[in-house]
Amino acid sequence: MAITDRTLVKIHTRTLVIIASTVLILIIAMLFLAQFYILQSYVQIEQKESFVNVKRVTSQIDFEKEKLGESTRDWAVWDDTYAFVEDQNPAYISSNLNYGESFENIRVNGVLYYNNSADYVYGRWYDLEKKTETDVPQGIPDYYSGHPGLLKNLSSEGGMQGFILQPEGLYQVSMHPILKSNGEGPRRGTIILLRSYDGPRVTALQDRAHIPVKMVLLDSQWLSTDPVVLQLTAPGAPDIISRVHNSSTLLSTTLINDIEDKPIVLLKVTTSRSVYQQAIDTVSFFLVAFLIIAVIFGAVTELLMRRYIVNPLADLDAAMKVIGQKRDLSERLPVNGDDEIASLKRSFNTMLQELQNSQAQLTQQGVQLAEANRKANLYLDIYLDVLTYEIMNAFFSLNGYADILKDGVGEKEKGYTLRMIEILKKSQNVIHNIETISAVYKHPPEQKPVNLKDLVTREVTATTGTTIRCMNCDVVVLADGMLQVVFQNLFSNSIKYGGVEVIIEVSVDEQPEGILQVSVSDTGRGIPDEMKPGIFDRFMQDSHKRSSYGLGLHIVKMLIEAYGGRIWADDRVQGHPEQGAAIRFTLKKG
Repeated sequence: MAITDRTLVKIHTRTLVIIASTVLILIIAMLFLAQFYILQSYVQIEQKESFVNVKRVTSQIDFEKEKLGESTRDWAVWDDTYAFVEDQNPAYISSNLNYGESFENIRVNGVLYYNNSADYVYGRWYDLEKKTETDVPQGIPDYYSGHPGLLKNLSSEGGMQGFILQPEGLYQVSMHPILKSNGEGPRRGTIILLRSYDGPRVTALQDRAHIPVKMVLLDSQWLSTDPVVLQLTAPGAPDIISRVHNSSTLLSTTLINDIEDKPIVLLKVTTSRSVYQQAIDTVSFFLVAFLIIAVIFGAVTELLMRRYIVNPLADLDAAMKVIGQKRDLSERLPVNGDDEIASLKRSFNTMLQELQNSQAQLTQQGVQLAEANRKANLYLDIYLDVLTYEIMNAFFSLNGYADILKDGVGEKEKGYTLRMIEILKKSQNVIHNIETISAVYKHPPEQKPVNLKDLVTREVTATTGTTIRCMNCDVVVLADGMLQVVFQNLFSNSIKYGGVEVIIEVSVDEQPEGILQVSVSDTGRGIPDEMKPGIFDRFMQDSHKRSSYGLGLHIVKMLIEAYGGRIWADDRVQGHPEQGAAIRFTLKKG
């Protein structure tokens, strides 16, 4: 049951991760879609709405200018006004420039009269808020005196409306040439109606447009430093700039120019972001609804997957592990249904049957091979035993006869006899090495504590005529008596290739994790680098040529690896193979 639970948890966890990842990706996709498509669409809509609101306000201002222009024309194209500019008749003033009727009806603050020479003729001023007559602000006559071209160049066919900015404030003005009542000339001058565009006037404009409006008078500092004004006055700039003011409003700005087409007022129109807020609420609702649906979908999907996929797979995994633990290929999985998992179970049962058949065949073949191997080993042992025994007897006999002959023959024949004795000794060594290899295969060496110094000392005693030193050898290693054969062969090789005058040194270095590195180095002619990888092999690498080092080093490698160590050829002095060879191997510390 524990196996099934662990398997179920793994598949279940992965299933939940897949479902959660899918839901998360969908949520991110919806957020991306909402942010960069839906909400951006609503942003464009509210931008258009803000532009429309600015147009509504400017349309109201244009309407005011048009109405003021009509009033100015009514006063300008009139015989009485035409005569007044010439004779300044007091009766005209008392009958036509009545403050209550004339000024308040058309909501103007002042009227100015100029002749054709652009000279100031007459003017009256009225405070609409206080309902009192006041003096004409001196800045206004001075403005027109400084701009006579506005009066002289005024077309006889129509007037001019616009704004002027004075120290006293902003004024909406309308100018029209003075003509006779029939609209004919010659023109006798210019009449100007002025309306103070102060706070109450802006409030009235705001009430008519039903939009929050603010008008900022521009001075030289505003024109040169304000980023919005600089953007609106830049070459190719848009007429209206709209930007987000806060989460609930947009602020749209445009410039109002004076009658000389110079910017004097920054008009700010505030637009509610109700549409955008409604879009935010709608998107939030859909996201919450989608999240709830996704959770329900995930839960239902997880239950269905657990019922039809996870649990059957967990049962299949548990059954397969039980069969694997029992190693009983006769077991079969129960098959229910016709889905893919049932098909997998049938395929697994088929595989078990094929494996069972193959196992039976392999068992039978194994028995046959074991019997054949037993007979082959028996014949080989008999062959080797008989062969080595007979050969060794023959060698002993030949060696005895050779010893007898060397003392009873001439010098020439004695040389041949000594050569024959040398060849017999080499052949005896070969037979001895073959017996050693056979013994290693038949009875693998044991790993038990032995004193390395004792083994080396015994071999040093048996080797005469050569200087052999032992450094740090008084250690215990895991090996057996066959380890002496290792030193016997290594010493023999050093003497063979270095001569009896060679100096041999055995040293032991302790390595991490209970390993000892043993080095057998000599002062002989060394081993070339290209030959080092193959000196422990029976044949040279990639060749059928017999190794010049014979079977001795091959036996050494067999024994060291049997003790669980490794062996390699090295230089006594690193990088200088001509200064002697070193055979290094590792053993486990006892």
